[in-house]
Amino acid sequence: MLQFLQSQLLLASAVIAAVVYIGRWLAKGYAVRKKAHNMPGPPHSMIWGHLKVMGEVAAANPRRVHPHVYPDQVRKKYNLGSYFVLDTWPFGYDPMIAVMDPDVCQQLSVENNTLKHPSMRAFLEPLVGEDDMVSSDGQAWSKWRKMFNPGFSSQHLMTLVPGIVDDVLIYVKKLTNYAERNQVFRLEEDTTRLTVDVIGKVTLDLRFDMQRTDNPCIMALREQVNLLPNEGLSNPLEMWYPAGIYRRWKNQRIMVDYIGKVLDEKYATAEPKATKGQKKRSIIDLALNSYTSGETDLEEMTTNGQLPKMDAEFRTGAITQIRTFLFAGHDTTSSTMCYAFYMLSKHPKVYRKICEEHERVLGPIDGSAEAIKNAPHLLNSLEYTNCVIKETLRLFPAASAPRKGEPGLNIRDPKTGETIPTDGYLLWLLHFGLHRDENVWGDTATKFDPSRFLPENSSKIPEGAWRPFEFGQRNCLGQNLALLESRTILALTCRRFQFDLALDRLDELKNDNSFYARNSAFQKGVQNVQGEEMYQILLGAAKPREGMPVVARRVGDWREE
Repeated sequence: MLQFLQSQLLLASAVIAAVVYIGRWLAKGYAVRKKAHNMPGPPHSMIWGHLKVMGEVAAANPRRVHPHVYPDQVRKKYNLGSYFVLDTWPFGYDPMIAVMDPDVCQQLSVENNTLKHPSMRAFLEPLVGEDDMVSSDGQAWSKWRKMFNPGFSSQHLMTLVPGIVDDVLIYVKKLTNYAERNQVFRLEEDTTRLTVDVIGKVTLDLRFDMQRTDNPCIMALREQVNLLPNEGLSNPLEMWYPAGIYRRWKNQRIMVDYIGKVLDEKYATAEPKATKGQKKRSIIDLALNSYTSGETDLEEMTTNGQLPKMDAEFRTGAITQIRTFLFAGHDTTSSTMCYAFYMLSKHPKVYRKICEEHERVLGPIDGSAEAIKNAPHLLNSLEYTNCVIKETLRLFPAASAPRKGEPGLNIRDPKTGETIPTDGYLLWLLHFGLHRDENVWGDTATKFDPSRFLPENSSKIPEGAWRPFEFGQRNCLGQNLALLESRTILALTCRRFQFDLALDRLDELKNDNSFYARNSAFQKGVQNVQGEEMYQILLGAAKPREGMPVVARRVGDWREE
């Protein structure tokens, strides 16, 4: 009898706990729905919120498309303003306010230095570790940002150019081999290996040599990106399978051990009192310089010729920041270059104009590499090339900016002055939608027109309208490196190659072991976004569909293309 009563009591307790949990869950849902019901946005249901709206939009797009296209399509479908609420509870982190207005974006990034939303930390942690400088705020962020600023000064970046040129020449050789064999290949794969080699020098002052072989740290990072939850998973539970959990843990260990070993070796050979001219400015060297010059001089820290053991907290933090630079420093640039090549192949006039600039500034293509090495500042004279890069980033931004709404922080309508509260919302500063808004960019908003960024035209662009690197204190630290690297790549490839899209030859890549080839089901159904067949997918950053399969074609005379 006693045992029966105990079992009944246990059952009753479980039922009560379940009822309380469900009750709280429903109460939260009601609060979210009520709060969003009268906010600007598409038709809202107290039961479904905007789930049906988003479901209809998603169904009209490719299964693997990057979700940053959805709010822009919702806006156009329901003729909404440039900011509005999307209530998708219980999915996601918080209901969101989609922001595609340059003035409102400036309010949230410049006028108010809003905090990064926790969703960014959750996204980045499997890739880079805890407390990365991208998703951190306050003192934790400012300490690392101040430490690494010298590594991205214009003067220092110019010293990296000869090494970047050497890496690009390896890339050119690989493209030449592809062209000679008329071989279809994923442009994103080879371009990523190039940008990885560049960022390896910037961060760790070493060569990963990914264009010739596989580096264990980078391969672990790339697999970790592939294991992230994303819109393209055919099975949402796949990432929680024991094998997936183990692989993510193993990748973490490989990256931490690899970078930690390099950090320890650098620390062990650190030299005291390096003069200003002798100090190295790779990310790892800057971290160690800051550490060893903190409380005492390096010579004073040395005991019997041996340095004391590195502080564990600093070591963990430095490894995290280095991983952050490795991820962010290669992922976005490679995708931008793919789309630049793609757009140049579709716009012959733009292609000839960029080639003409390269010929005029750098001389004949065979001597351009040496010209750049001998005078890196020539890259700053490639004005139209810079416009091509900017226009590519406008149409195909690599990311957006999630910020956190706060009590007392209101969005102010730039036209009416009316305000809406942001507390409890994810503020999604959507580069994709903003960059394609006809109210901002005019009738050519969706057209590829680099000339809009020429000095005589750029004054027409509203402040804050072009923001692939964001604005304010939290703008991208590596933006000058990304632009410099991109100019170098284009300067040494455009007059040599054109790239023809080869989606009709995807079958030839089905056994290439890439993430793109893992599930052919994604090649079925709708395969364009508003007429664009080379749409972006979510894979770490926004990347080209199927890794952009192309055939490289040698250019005889660029004037005839």
